[in-house]
Amino acid sequence: MIIGIDTRLYGTKHGGIGRYIKELILNLLKIDRENQYVFFVYNDKDKEAIKCDLQKCLSDKISFITSQFRWYSIKEQIMMPTVIKKTGIDLMHFPHFNVPMSYNDPYVSTIHDLIIHHFPDERATTLPLWLYRLKLIGYKKVIKRAVKNARVIIAPSEFTKNDILKFYKIEAAKIKIVHEGVDLKSKCQMSNVKSNPNVKCQNLNNYLLYVGSVYPHKNLEKLVDAFVILRNKYKVDVKLVLVGKIDYFYNQLQKYIISKYPNINYLISNIVFYGYADDSELAQLYKNAKLFVFPSLYEGFGLPPLEAMSFGTPVAASNLSSIPEVCGDAAVYFDPNDIDEIVEKIYPVIASEAKQSLLRQKGFDQIKKYSWTKMAQETLQIYKNML
Repeated sequence: MIIGIDTRLYGTKHGGIGRYIKELILNLLKIDRENQYVFFVYNDKDKEAIKCDLQKCLSDKISFITSQFRWYSIKEQIMMPTVIKKTGIDLMHFPHFNVPMSYNDPYVSTIHDLIIHHFPDERATTLPLWLYRLKLIGYKKVIKRAVKNARVIIAPSEFTKNDILKFYKIEAAKIKIVHEGVDLKSKCQMSNVKSNPNVKCQNLNNYLLYVGSVYPHKNLEKLVDAFVILRNKYKVDVKLVLVGKIDYFYNQLQKYIISKYPNINYLISNIVFYGYADDSELAQLYKNAKLFVFPSLYEGFGLPPLEAMSFGTPVAASNLSSIPEVCGDAAVYFDPNDIDEIVEKIYPVIASEAKQSLLRQKGFDQIKKYSWTKMAQETLQIYKNML
């Protein structure tokens, strides 16, 4: 069987979806000794990055096709099907919803979430309003057809499966839940390397940590508001470190802080916009954080809390969407829309070594449920069952 996988969003620079694609192909090639794979890459740079990551898994079972079509573009919709057809694959896996509408051969699609169904907010784009609304119409058409025509839909959580069923009239059996993973062993090994710690990380101590984007649904304005109350009410000397690519949305958050708190000078030095962090930096940031805080209003899965748990970092998180399902009893939960509740749930944890220790142990137990190898095994079985 020849299996095609769209890897144009490969790598952590593309956030959670990029990490999902990376771990999917790395782990598939470790366990699959029968099938051949065609990876559709965006450019030669991405091709070399994949080859570098695969290392020992490289073999004649793998081929690469350059498909220099931007994701979510008209060109992608028009040109991608022709490129795929020429390869003669038996099955295609689109690891995101952006399936070309004219593609009619057998495929599986991973639907990570339906975020735009819930937050069709012009604040979540840098496009002009008219163009954003036009793209929103296109998005809904594309995802509707992807859901309807996929032989199988992979969802990362029960929450996402139910969300899909709420919006689309399809058979529930068509949706297979395949949890994502967390690579405890290699990340912990990485975090224990003391010989060359990152100086930027070394200069941080006694901090609350957030890792991710700053799209509106991530709810970081309320996290900042809660942080201000936490410091003022309880006089705790902690920093707030925000890790993620510095982009338009991070800049908007900075403007929010300056506008709302112009006279609070300590915020300048105690809210740290760290920027992008590679895996080695993330290892240090997670491991040394006093508490990981995840105030998101909506997640299809939510990987960062599990990554935090893998480093023994206590987690406080939103009680909405998939987050309680994924984190189980290993986190302290709060209503992300209630700033005072966020404060009152965070403070007892950072003030108590006993609470931190309990959450740390529960976190280690919780992450045992998630494995990238298991994710690849279940995905491979889906491929086999389809053909």
